Amino acid sequence: MAIPRIPPIRRFFQPQIPQVFRPTVTSFLAKTVGRWNLEAPAVGLTAVAYWARFSRWCSTHPIPGAATGSGKCRDWLYRSVIEQEALNQRPITYLEFGVYRGESLRLWLAGISRPDSRFVGFDTFTGLPERWRPTEPAGHFNANGTTPDIKDPRCSFEVGLFQDTLPNFVGQTDLSGRLVVNLDADMFTSTLFVLTTLAPHLKFGDLIFFDEFSCPLDEFRAFEEFVRSFRVRYKLIGAVYGYTRVCIKIG
Repeated sequence: MAIPRIPPIRRFFQPQIPQVFRPTVTSFLAKTVGRWNLEAPAVGLTAVAYWARFSRWCSTHPIPGAATGSGKCRDWLYRSVIEQEALNQRPITYLEFGVYRGESLRLWLAGISRPDSRFVGFDTFTGLPERWRPTEPAGHFNANGTTPDIKDPRCSFEVGLFQDTLPNFVGQTDLSGRLVVNLDADMFTSTLFVLTTLAPHLKFGDLIFFDEFSCPLDEFRAFEEFVRSFRVRYKLIGAVYGYTRVCIKIG
């Protein structure tokens, strides 16, 4: 005897309204539910949904031997990937988004000895352009407009919003070599802009680091939207602190 198939639960939350009725339904909702500002509870529900998506992603992308503690952190992840991917054997172009005082940038400059590798830091250096979280409002991470005091001639800075500096940089820069992108942009909008702008230049073997990947509504969400929109194939090659920081390899 055949067992009746249970409809997926999402059908109850995504009803398929016939096209002919949609204008009526839209008008009705605008005059009723639309009169109340339900943005806060809606964002709360979205957060729950993305935590579920993030948890599932972590479960389906295990990393053998990945650090979840034991003192292993960001610099360990950088060193591990540099060695694993032999990043000192050929020149790389390293792009960091969200520099602040330059701690990560200094780690990469120390870890890569090739004189023909290039390092570029992107930041406003005046703090976040918009609110990220209640503890990080607009202006947080303000370096008073001052770039880090780094003397290495391989390093330069693009000062301003990513939306203002990155398109011009991409248009004038040869990105055909191996790219290493370090995203510490924190916010969904900034992260998604960087990923979509760099999308035509990302190729097999390029690396993308995320510094706040376990923020499901921001860096993880931006990455997921990017992957779906551009049909990107990738694999996870490193993670620490319960997937807070990860390294993605294109291809």
